[in-house]
Amino acid sequence: MKKNAAEFPKKYEGLSQYRPPLCFELTGRSFTLVMDSGYDYVMTFKSDDELTFGKTEEEPKAYAYNCLKADDRIYFVNFEMTGSSPRTGLSAVLDLEQDLVTFVFAYEGLNPKMPRLPSLEYVFGAILKEDGTLAERRHGFTADMVGMCVHWYYATLEVIHIYSSERYYRIAIPQSFLDKMEAKGTPMEGGGPDTVNFFEEPASYIKIKDGIYLFAFVEELMARKRGSGNSMLFVINLDRMHDVGRSFGYNADGERENYTFGAVGEPVEHELVDKPSIYWIR
Repeated sequence: MKKNAAEFPKKYEGLSQYRPPLCFELTGRSFTLVMDSGYDYVMTFKSDDELTFGKTEEEPKAYAYNCLKADDRIYFVNFEMTGSSPRTGLSAVLDLEQDLVTFVFAYEGLNPKMPRLPSLEYVFGAILKEDGTLAERRHGFTADMVGMCVHWYYATLEVIHIYSSERYYRIAIPQSFLDKMEAKGTPMEGGGPDTVNFFEEPASYIKIKDGIYLFAFVEELMARKRGSGNSMLFVINLDRMHDVGRSFGYNADGERENYTFGAVGEPVEHELVDKPSIYWIR
């Protein structure tokens, strides 16, 4: 068996059971990514599982990656920049429909009080076209999803995401799922608006195009409780009601994780949409 030069370290694979098949359509292609941070990068997909990435003026490095499709010409690429200090993960939305790109960097250890809670950095940019021009528009932060609720199915877990404001989201565990777990002999706490499984976390919403959104949050409440948390990132296709994404950080056993996943969903109504914010009372 061939040993890849840039392998993923062994990591927790949590919610990956419903991940769609990996996408290899970008294999053999190379993109120059002109970012609003002032840096240009080159991302080259050397094979189905290895890419090279780096600033244009530097020697690119090889990394193992996953690629998933969010839409016909919108790709979600995720990899860990192994050897970086601090530990760094990079997720990129390559939008070949509009020739745009968004980076989400996840850094470990930047928060001195919660070093196991990732910090996120968003960078917008454009893909250099063959004629040497760039798109003028960008992906950008949005309030489009505020007020929406989606019941997501992650195989072994079901959750309701409540997109309650431009800065936060809320999560609840569906009662039907709680009943199912109890019937299996593994009861869980949660359910309604007054249970411990209703909470809010800081979140960001970025519009890729109509119907396609990048949604991200950090498990700040989780980190306060157990000392570690994840950055969860989702590219949501509201037209097809599925998402693809990744989790970067630490699992409940204190192990590092950076894995991709997917889910199917259905829009629902939930009483927590209009409940006053509880974030400040934590």
